[in-house]
This record gives sequence, C-alpha cells and structure tokens, in this order.
Amino acid sequence: MFCKEKTYDVFCIGKTNLDLFYFVDQIKLEENHVANEFYYFVGGKATNVAINLSRLGLNVALISVVGNDIFGQIALDFLKETNIDFCGKKVDTSTSLTSIIVDKFGKNTMFHNMGSNSSFSSDLIPDNLSFSFVQSGIPVEAIIKTITNSKITFLELSEVSQFELIKKYLKKVKFVSLNENELNNIFETDNYKENLYLLSNYTNNIILKRGEKGLVFLDENQNIFMVPAKKTKVVNTTGAGDAISASFIFGFLKNWEISEILNFCVEYASKIIKSKYST
Repeated sequence: MFCKEKTYDVFCIGKTNLDLFYFVDQIKLEENHVANEFYYFVGGKATNVAINLSRLGLNVALISVVGNDIFGQIALDFLKETNIDFCGKKVDTSTSLTSIIVDKFGKNTMFHNMGSNSSFSSDLIPDNLSFSFVQSGIPVEAIIKTITNSKITFLELSEVSQFELIKKYLKKVKFVSLNENELNNIFETDNYKENLYLLSNYTNNIILKRGEKGLVFLDENQNIFMVPAKKTKVVNTTGAGDAISASFIFGFLKNWEISEILNFCVEYASKIIKSKYST
C-alpha cells in the first residue's frame, strides 16, 4: 500500500503498537496491582516519531503493519486524525500490543506482543526515499533496503543484536541514534565516551541519549557536543527518546545549527515526559 502521489518530508519505517498504560505507585513481583490510572494510545518507535514530526508541521508517511482488528482500526483512525499517511499494510492477525507499567517516578516497564509487527517485510520499502527514519527491530533485510534506497537515513539503533548484521551499511547512514545502555551493550563496556568513538568507526553522526544526563552528539568530523537535560517533573518517560529523534530530524530539515537542534531536542523531550502518553 505505497503512497506514490505525494511528496513527503520524511518516511517513518518500523513498528506500530497500541500502547496500554497502567500507572501504579510501585511494581512488586508476585503481587496483584490495581492501576491508579489507565490509558491506551498509539505507539511504536516509528509511529511515535511520525506523530511528533506531523505535529511539528512536516508531511509524514508511515510504513508499518497493523492487524485487521479493532486495535488496528484505532491506530489507523488516529494516524488519519494526525495527518499521517499510512503506507504500510493490514494483515489478518492481531495488532501489536505493548503493556507499559509506569511507577510514581515516571519509570516504565514494558511487555511486548509482536503481533502484526512480525509481518513486516522488505517489500514495503519504496525504491526512492528522500529522507527516512528507520528503527531497528524490524527484519534486517528491510533495514538494509531502507538504507540503500534512501538519500538520507536516520537509524534508531535500539535493537543492538542487529548491529553485527548491518554494521557494514552504516557508513551510508547519515545519523545513528541510541541510548547509553544500548551503546554500551554493543561494545560490552561501560565507558560510553570510548564506545561513542568506537561506533564512529562504522558510521557518521551519532546522537547519544543519556536520559536525565542529557544529550551527546558526535559528528562526522569527531566534534563532540554535550547538552544537559532540562530539569522537569517526570510523569512518564515512555517516548522521550522518540521525541528527541523527531525533534532532531525537524531541526536538521530546517537547516538549524547543531547547537540549536540539540537544545530544541532537550526542550521538546522535556514536554513529552510531562505527558501521560508517549507523544
């Protein structure tokens, strides 16, 4: 279900879930929990980025897979309301669900059901893409095809088990984004600065998300930029990293200076973590 008759600023490629949020004071093993609050919302990394980019005023297409069920219809209806063109497919299976338990500090624990996301395939990727956001965790063949077919690629490297399979393609990727834990897991050490430079041997520009410690950006000329996080009341950290990716892409496409982009990322993410939802 390709969208061919419109020019898009960004194609977002990856997963769509229906996120189920349970807000509790504390998570305890082997105990029943009654949620203080409950919400559901459309999620998935590529979907979160698409929603944020659309709200920022860009023309966005989403390539993902939803099930032919009520949850998939909820997702499609919301995408339409948010002015996002769905260029993926519907399959006869359940839409992917993610249960997210959020404690009183805003920290989250997630339980994923792959559902329709397991039906993602490389034939969904168009031949020519001007700018693509693609998340790892979808089939490697689809990631490689996206990189190959895109003029500019922003890769969310959250599924580090795929690093060895795609590392030889990363020099064609303009931006790689990941968090500190993911970076350290790739190289199996806790020295994030050393690991950042190790990763730069494989790719160009790296956005490192350090949570409450802020952002680090290492560009293709080995210049490093560091921006502290903004102190704010945390309600829910779900989607904060996706908000950073979206706001970075927005600033890049607006030709902002890197310092302006990074400060905007921190400001934008600080608003997201004050929300009960992931966008």
